[in-house]
Amino acid sequence: MDLPRITVVTPSFNQGQYLEATIRSVLDQGYPKLEYMVVDGGSSDDSVEIIRRHEGRLAWWISEKDQGQSNAINKGFARGTGELFSYINSDDTLIPGSLAAAAESYQNGHQWITGWALFLEPQEGQWPQLPRAMATNIDWFRSNPICQQGTFWAARFTRELGGFWEDMRYTFDYEFWMRLWFVAKVKPLMLRRCMGGFRLHETSKTVSEQEAFWPEFRRVRAHYRPRLTPQEQRAWDEAVRHEEWQNNHNWAWQSLTQGDVAAARKYAKEALRRNRTSLHAWKLMYCAMRGY
Repeated sequence: MDLPRITVVTPSFNQGQYLEATIRSVLDQGYPKLEYMVVDGGSSDDSVEIIRRHEGRLAWWISEKDQGQSNAINKGFARGTGELFSYINSDDTLIPGSLAAAAESYQNGHQWITGWALFLEPQEGQWPQLPRAMATNIDWFRSNPICQQGTFWAARFTRELGGFWEDMRYTFDYEFWMRLWFVAKVKPLMLRRCMGGFRLHETSKTVSEQEAFWPEFRRVRAHYRPRLTPQEQRAWDEAVRHEEWQNNHNWAWQSLTQGDVAAARKYAKEALRRNRTSLHAWKLMYCAMRGY
């Protein structure tokens, strides 16, 4: 059986210090039917110089101003001719053998393939980013259960369902997974192997802009909520209420321990509003009102 062509796109912008390792992690796998593209957003560092060093092994590359990460990836996929699509950010890496593992799974009939990833810390520490539960619709609402690094899907899904939402900066991959799950109704194959490296550093969005993810998460969940059954919707709404109560409860105690009584009262009121039967919430309100 012929190996499938795999299209991999790397969006890049001013991450020259990591870009070489990213490009090498893809090219050095030696996969014979790789179509690799780097789409740079007009970097002002040494990114273009790095790309030029490898352009003989790239299917295509460009450096020009774009509309952000998702726009850059979509530009690459628009030129892609592969049977499988994947993208790897310019500060992340593919683990050796990932392309071959994805190809083998695709040949065995799987249309959406993923695995777990490694967090790569600045001091070169490593620890696993393990997948979460993904068997039910509600599981997909609770979190983004799979790691983008080293996730592959049949290219026809992008061609049939459209590319990433370009007005999203943080959760466009999560939205696309939801589209695969709820619209295409395909389930991912979870390989029992590490597929990618997820680099943590002070300028990465995951580290420096965590709070900004939540409005987009809420938008994605609101968009797909009508696809839940009435029973699932009730279960999800109850889970959200409990999570909001738990968060406000924790923030109130944290504010009290830090001596911020005003914030403690605000969060305690919110915790009570969401669960008036909680003895813990009433005790918390009492402490907040007394200021200790």
